[in-house]
Amino acid sequence: MEELKPHQFNKSLDRGLLVLDLFTRDVASLSAKEIADRLGVGATTLYPFLHTLTSHGYLEVNGQKRYRLGLKLLERVGELNQVYDVRSVARPELTKLSRLISANARLAVLYGNEVLYLEQEEGGPTANIILREVVGLRVPSYCTALGKVLLAYLSDQDLNPIMDSLVFVPLTDNTITHPDRLREELDLVRERGYSTEIEELQLGGACIGAPIRNSTGRVIAAISASVLASRAHGEELGRIVEAIQAAAADISAQLGFNGHDLL
Repeated sequence: MEELKPHQFNKSLDRGLLVLDLFTRDVASLSAKEIADRLGVGATTLYPFLHTLTSHGYLEVNGQKRYRLGLKLLERVGELNQVYDVRSVARPELTKLSRLISANARLAVLYGNEVLYLEQEEGGPTANIILREVVGLRVPSYCTALGKVLLAYLSDQDLNPIMDSLVFVPLTDNTITHPDRLREELDLVRERGYSTEIEELQLGGACIGAPIRNSTGRVIAAISASVLASRAHGEELGRIVEAIQAAAADISAQLGFNGHDLL
């Protein structure tokens, strides 16, 4: 992790996190005075932090004016557990996919307006090997098959702020550089159920992506097959698309998704 410089440290956020850290298995609830005493600050100084944490659901306050951890934290834990679940379920499927079509098979989630790689399985000499070590790497969403899938299935409420935040950099002559063009591409992804990227991120490479759904049908991740651009045409492309869609369906089914939930 990049070392933080002193001016990058946010003292207000730090104090809010310190408040949350006071609650443990042995300390389920605390009054405002108890929190203030433990942090060594005045109650007046503390109240804005308590009000903010409560308004966002990270703290709850009962009739006795005692604070405890809020359900928002449980929601965040649920999101984190989904990430770990999908990694463990996807790993063997990525191995099978990579061997079946000699492609680098990858798993990723959306991280802000970028794609964060969680897993990769290398697929041999006919795969796209330009990006070899990708786990933990973040790449743009607007010019990757994984990013297009993950953006395509967002609600307008979640998608619009991301679209506003994107800075379109032409990495190759094929890179999408306008939001309207990207929205057209996202419509196409939803229509056919998979995404393609051919030499948009890097010359010589191509990628096909498909969504991973949880038990409620929500898209929580995506997988991709990364190959040489020369393979992303005709019958060969059709074979890759079929394989990656089947792998995505298998992973989604293991996560509890029933395809009929979308009907």
